[in-house]
Amino acid sequence: MASSVSRYGVQSRQLDSTERWLCFAALFFLGFTATFNQFKAAPAIQFIGADLGMSVEMLSQIMGVFSIAGMLLAFPGMFVMQRLGVKFSIVVTSVLQLVGSLICVFAPDTALFLVGRTLEGVAYGLICVIGPNIMPRLFPLKDQGLCMGVWSQWTPVGVVIAFFTAPMIFDAAGGAALAFSWRPIWYVSIAMEIVSIVWLLACCKMPAIPENELVDGDPTRRKKPGRNYMLAGFVVCAFFFVWVFDYVANINTLYPTFLQNVKGLSVFDSAMLPNWTAIISIPLGIAFGVVADRLNFRKWMIAGGYLLVALCMAFFYFTPGTDMTGPWIASILMGLCGALVPTGTRAIAPVLVPEPKKTDLVLATMAFATGVAQVVGGYIVSPIVANAGWQANAQFVLAPLAVLAAAAVIVFVKSDRKISEVRAEERARLEQ
Repeated sequence: MASSVSRYGVQSRQLDSTERWLCFAALFFLGFTATFNQFKAAPAIQFIGADLGMSVEMLSQIMGVFSIAGMLLAFPGMFVMQRLGVKFSIVVTSVLQLVGSLICVFAPDTALFLVGRTLEGVAYGLICVIGPNIMPRLFPLKDQGLCMGVWSQWTPVGVVIAFFTAPMIFDAAGGAALAFSWRPIWYVSIAMEIVSIVWLLACCKMPAIPENELVDGDPTRRKKPGRNYMLAGFVVCAFFFVWVFDYVANINTLYPTFLQNVKGLSVFDSAMLPNWTAIISIPLGIAFGVVADRLNFRKWMIAGGYLLVALCMAFFYFTPGTDMTGPWIASILMGLCGALVPTGTRAIAPVLVPEPKKTDLVLATMAFATGVAQVVGGYIVSPIVANAGWQANAQFVLAPLAVLAAAAVIVFVKSDRKISEVRAEERARLEQ
């Protein structure tokens, strides 16, 4: 039974370029829908809490319970995908997402709402691990920079949609004057989820032989096992925790609240700065993905990105008073960081660890780090801010973490340029 399920969606041949990108598009739509689900609550989070009778201290649970599943399902999700196959796993993921949103929108109280958020988080956790692990199977190594560069934008695209449309829907539905004005935001996500399920059923296909088992996409040539730099792979993926904690748990989740309470911005205007960060990240992330394939400088993309994150947190994001110069500088620079860190991390993993099942393992570590950062952030950021203040949190927690991540990448991660040169020499010797 498991064998037949695992072959669901697998073709009897290799896919052509059109089929690959149609499959990619369906997966990408599911990905940014999952991100939209995560952040659709952020602009109106205090009003959701008020409608459901949640205390201020409980508001972070709206994001926290969403993320627990991502942490718990990272490694099991990898084994589920390997055992049950890509298409079956991804369709189940999209259905769980729909069920979670339906529960949320009809929830009469906090408990049931949080159950729905947890199911939405289960889907998000699964796509976090399954999505990146599909790409080496779907595309040959020479195209990994491009596909991972585009794939890495599933978060920025979802953020843009969430922070642009959620405040508009909230205001159009009555805004703060009506207790249920947040629920129409969920109606939009439900419509997106239905489209996602149909699209995946129609277009999600996998090649007869995963591309990461082939030499240059040639079905007649199988790769010979090469050296796996497992420590480097685990380090770079584990320290993705810092990116998610700094950017996702702090900026994308609570920065609108800072802008509303400290800078005096409206719900809509406060959502626009994180939105601009994501908008900047999208084209730059794709461009860096393409360039990384040619120049092999992924390690320095990641390290440089973390150092820029530290700069933004220490000096620009959480400035006192109503002046908006610092927030605008930080939002623009973080757009560059969003192109460097996620794209570089996902693109370097198959280079450091080329053996397929070990690639799955390090990318699952990245998904686990994502979940841990979101869970930790969901439960400790609000108390830290409440006790120490916005600026102290940024300067004494967020900035040092980013410096630590940059240092770890520099020290422990092997240069992908040197690795590529060594492997090119090995292939040349074998082909003589």
